Amino acid sequence: MRLRRYLALGWLSCAVATSVQAADVNRATAFQLEAVGGIGEQMAADIVAERVAHGRFVSWDDFRQRVKGVGEHNLKIMQKDGLTLNANP
Repeated sequence: MRLRRYLALGWLSCAVATSVQAADVNRATAFQLEAVGGIGEQMAADIVAERVAHGRFVSWDDFRQRVKGVGEHNLKIMQKDGLTLNANP
């Protein structure tokens, strides 16, 4: 009985650990960005288009100003779900 419980907990923790994957806003594809909570298909396309048109995002403030629909609340959700910003090329 105890072994089953440990196996179930181990399996569950593996499933949870693999569900959160980091996606760098300056490198991720639209498909990878869509996997981040708070980013839908349109926003992912907008992020990539903005990055291509005007270059890398240099800070979270820069990201929020340049991408329509990204507010403080949305950004916290995205960061919690693994969105990162590496400003270095």
